[in-house]
Amino acid sequence: MQNGKLRQWKKDFGFIEIASGERYFVHISTLKRGGIHQPRIGDTIYFTLGKDKQGRARAQMAASSAEQLLKIQARREAKAVEGKTVRFDWVDYLAMGLLPITLLLVLLSPLRWVLLSLFGVMSATSFALYALDKKQATRGAWRIPEAVLHFIATLGGWPGAWAAQQVYRHKTQKGIFRVMFCLSMLINLLGLAELLWSGLAPV
Repeated sequence: MQNGKLRQWKKDFGFIEIASGERYFVHISTLKRGGIHQPRIGDTIYFTLGKDKQGRARAQMAASSAEQLLKIQARREAKAVEGKTVRFDWVDYLAMGLLPITLLLVLLSPLRWVLLSLFGVMSATSFALYALDKKQATRGAWRIPEAVLHFIATLGGWPGAWAAQQVYRHKTQKGIFRVMFCLSMLINLLGLAELLWSGLAPV
C-alpha cells in the first residue's frame, strides 16, 4: 500500500505523486470503486500498484483512507475466493434440465443440422459477448447491452450464455437479469417445440 497526492487531473484520469516524486496513473473508474467520485488536485490517495497492458505501473485500487483501501482489498479477495467456488441456483438447475430436452427436440427435427449449426453459432457468439462484457466490467468501460445478450440467447445462444456465466462468474447475481435469462431459455424452447409440432418440421 502506498499513498500520495493527486497532482494532475484531466476529466477521467490523473496522476498520483508519492513522497519520492514518482507519479502513477489513476483512472476515474479506480477511484469510483474506492468511493472517490469527485477527485480534486491535492487529495490524499491511498492505493495499491498494478500494471497496464503495456507493463506500466498504475494505481490498481485506490481509496481516501488506508482503512477503506484495506476493506476494498478484503472484499476483492473474498470475491475471488467465491468466484472459484461454483454455486448453482434454480436458474442453473433449470438450464441443466432444459439442455437435454432442447437437444432431443433438435435431433428429432429433420432440420437438425440447420438447428445444430444455429445453436452452435449463437452459443459461440453469446460466450464471446459475455467474455467481452466481463472484461469491460473490470475496466469500468462500455458494456454490452443486456437486451443484446438476451436477444442472442433467445435465438439459440442460451447454452453458450449459461456456460459463460459459469466460466466467468458473470451475471450470476443480478436477479432481474437471471429472470430474463430464464424467459429467453423458455421462449427458445417453446419456439423449437412449435417448429416440431406445427407441421413445419414434422417428426
